Amino acid sequence: MRSAVLYPSVIAQEGEDQDVPSRLTSTKMDNATEETNTNGTADVSDSPEADQDTPESSGLPEPTLPPKPFEPVFTVKVTDAAKDGEVVKYTLKTTKIKSDSEEYKVVRLYEDFEWLEHCLITQNDIAGIIVPPLPPKPSTTAQSAEARSKKQLGNDIKLVVGDEFEKDCRSLEKYLYLVVTHPILGQDESITKFLTVREAPTRAKLKKSIFSNLSKAVGEARKGGHKDVNEFFQKERDTVNEVSVQMKEAKENFMKIVYGEQRVAVGLSHLSTALHLGGQLQEGADVVVNKLFTQFSEGLEDAKQGLEVMAVNDENTLGFSLDLYSRYLEAEKEMLYRRTCKMMEFEAASKAVEKAKPQKREMVVAARDKAEKEFEDISKAAEKELKNFHHQRVLTFQDSLVRHADAKIKAARDTYALLTKCVTALKTLDTSFKPL
Repeated sequence: MRSAVLYPSVIAQEGEDQDVPSRLTSTKMDNATEETNTNGTADVSDSPEADQDTPESSGLPEPTLPPKPFEPVFTVKVTDAAKDGEVVKYTLKTTKIKSDSEEYKVVRLYEDFEWLEHCLITQNDIAGIIVPPLPPKPSTTAQSAEARSKKQLGNDIKLVVGDEFEKDCRSLEKYLYLVVTHPILGQDESITKFLTVREAPTRAKLKKSIFSNLSKAVGEARKGGHKDVNEFFQKERDTVNEVSVQMKEAKENFMKIVYGEQRVAVGLSHLSTALHLGGQLQEGADVVVNKLFTQFSEGLEDAKQGLEVMAVNDENTLGFSLDLYSRYLEAEKEMLYRRTCKMMEFEAASKAVEKAKPQKREMVVAARDKAEKEFEDISKAAEKELKNFHHQRVLTFQDSLVRHADAKIKAARDTYALLTKCVTALKTLDTSFKPL
């Protein structure tokens, strides 16, 4: 029996710096260049054949340089979002990297992003690719705004949270960044047209069936327990199943902290307003108390603003990364599932060769060889993709944690300064009362 081919657990180093922030990419790219100059080409200066007059007589193959890392063609910014009836229009500003003067400005709907994702998936071989996840569609109805308000502020607070278009813009901009910097998806003609052609692409209505999703979930559950022939991929599958659950829990718990900060800020705002209204009376002995109320109200307002700033910073830094990778890890699981399916096809084809009759053996062997090649191709692509994915994930969370900590420190310092000023004003407040 011809067994499945085992692959080394060491992942190729090529393209390890793709899809990372530009300030980190340049440094890593320089290191990769130095490593290539040191180890990338064959050194034949010390060989006896190097002293001969003609290179043809050396008998050595011509040295080959490693492939150049993929360089993105565009940079994209989602600059604005405007509600038009029941739809939201997003304004995209695209710059061609090698031609700074060449800029494009287009307007797209969320359905256009869905069509782009569909084209990227259907027009490319994504078997070994972790496809960047498209953010969920933003809700624009009054009912969804009310539900979001209750989730964030609680049922007791009768406030409606406004539209979060700025957050949606950041999520879609990150999605486009991950696409344009991907070595395969970034070269697709669909993304070029999406970013540069003024008119939105003609799209067909995409059908989403609950039965197909259910069938897919059943298939993942059935094939997910199949043991992998490669120890590296088996470990990766076990790890991502565990980490994806932890990432979702971390995101939910972190957002509970953010919502808690928002609720406390709303409570401080109500208390500040009550004290301020109560401090409007300027008669008799109430004058001193009213002065204290007014000054204390200003201090509560400062504390409220500090909490609001902290909540926004928390959601825009660490909360954003946790949300992104809670979805991105699901995309990794889908890629590993596709590879598992190819592995099972190869194993089934190998068993079919053993049972094949002589007259059909040639056809069965050809089918096995085809399945083997497909399995080898997806395994090689998946190894490189996982290397880039984990490298990018570490750098993203490193940057998010640093920005989260810096924002926390700055907001705390600013709030401390405001509260110190308020306490000083309370201490120096004239509380003497002179009866009439």
